[in-house]
Amino acid sequence: MNILYAVQGTGNGHVARARHLIPLLAKHAEVDIWISGTESQLNLPGGAQRSWSGISLKYNAHGGLSITRTLFENRWLRFIRDVLQAPIHGYDLIVNDFEPVSAWAVWLRGGTLLELSHQAGVRHPLSPRPKQRNALGEWILKNYAPSRQAIGFHVQAVAPGVHPPLIRSEVRTLKSTPGPRLLVYLPAYSAGALAAALADCPVPVTAFVPQLAVPMVRGAFRAEAVTTEAFLTAFAASDSVLCSAGFELPTEALFHGKRLAVIPIKGQYEQECNAAALRKAGAWHAPSLTKLKLDKWLASPPPQPAQWPDYSEDLIHEILSFAPQRLAASN
Repeated sequence: MNILYAVQGTGNGHVARARHLIPLLAKHAEVDIWISGTESQLNLPGGAQRSWSGISLKYNAHGGLSITRTLFENRWLRFIRDVLQAPIHGYDLIVNDFEPVSAWAVWLRGGTLLELSHQAGVRHPLSPRPKQRNALGEWILKNYAPSRQAIGFHVQAVAPGVHPPLIRSEVRTLKSTPGPRLLVYLPAYSAGALAAALADCPVPVTAFVPQLAVPMVRGAFRAEAVTTEAFLTAFAASDSVLCSAGFELPTEALFHGKRLAVIPIKGQYEQECNAAALRKAGAWHAPSLTKLKLDKWLASPPPQPAQWPDYSEDLIHEILSFAPQRLAASN
């Protein structure tokens, strides 16, 4: 069986899930890997056979989505050409984690595609939403990487086809020895903006900033570039995590019983949806870094660890069941 695993590379969460699942899929099939977007700092197992520019969301330095940069810095004509020319045929199954090139290629040119993403969980009508729904945000969630069949993940398994968080093995087995330290991952903020807000923090702060060339130290605050080893070391040593309202890092923090506060990226509707779900799981939520009641949050009791089971092998068999020959054999 030949499988294409196409992963969104505009952040680390999608790639972290791929790092966990691809070796498990490779026990049952030949797996090729595609990635689109260039913002992830994590490596894929064995590397990607193809790398596409895709469509990347661009941010300003103060926690918000930049519409201007997103419109003018993406290569739209190249994206259309890639969709029309991407070699999607020859695969028994295309597993797509919110990757737009392969998704649109299959939508327009045919093929068997299974979406495997957190976004599929967010889209479910039973999943939490912010008080004000955003029609454009809902449209983007549905059409950025379109699919006809999907397996989703969310903070709560709200319905059939939506699974609880899949905690990757390197985090699940991590020996966490937390002390009064704060880990920060807010990629939409610059190192300078983070330092200005957190230099006087009552506990030591380790902030990870994508593409930071030189570490920055100011008072209790230290910023450094993202590497897997350094990030996991800081995660294990911290009892508190302050991050954007993504999915993987917040749920990993809850799994280990760490104090969690999330700040959604301004203008990114999916993160507002995530924040609504994470609040129900015990996370603090602030609209911006300056509005987070830092001292009060750091003095609050940490949550009990979330007991999400490891269902990786069952998930692999569920994924494989979508391959046409498996479907034919079961009929």
